[in-house]
Amino acid sequence: MEKVIVEFLKTHGRYVKGDVAGFSAETVAAWPKGVCKPYDPNAKAETVALSVDTSAAQKMIEHARAEIEAKGGELDTREADLKAREDALAQREAELATSVSTEPAAENTEDAAKSPSGEPPKQGAKK
Repeated sequence: MEKVIVEFLKTHGRYVKGDVAGFSAETVAAWPKGVCKPYDPNAKAETVALSVDTSAAQKMIEHARAEIEAKGGELDTREADLKAREDALAQREAELATSVSTEPAAENTEDAAKSPSGEPPKQGAKK
């Protein structure tokens, strides 16, 4: 018994569109029309040349690059401003450190004398 090789055009049983299989001529004849067609191994797939216009994409890329460069310039300006502010703050802190005396306040010395270091003050009265 000779087998007929067919290519399925739509789903039939466990076969899907594009599957290729061999069956007896009686089996293929029993199927509904339009399920399969005789397989032609020499049939070439149709090749279509496509042309894509990328000018819109190129414009978007150029716009994005310009925006990134502008944002980079803004960041450089902000970084320079921040550096200047940090330097000014460091200078003010140095001036304050030299002008502030190292003597403890009077209130702190009295509290230190009343309670031993590290212990919280006692609260409430015992009866």
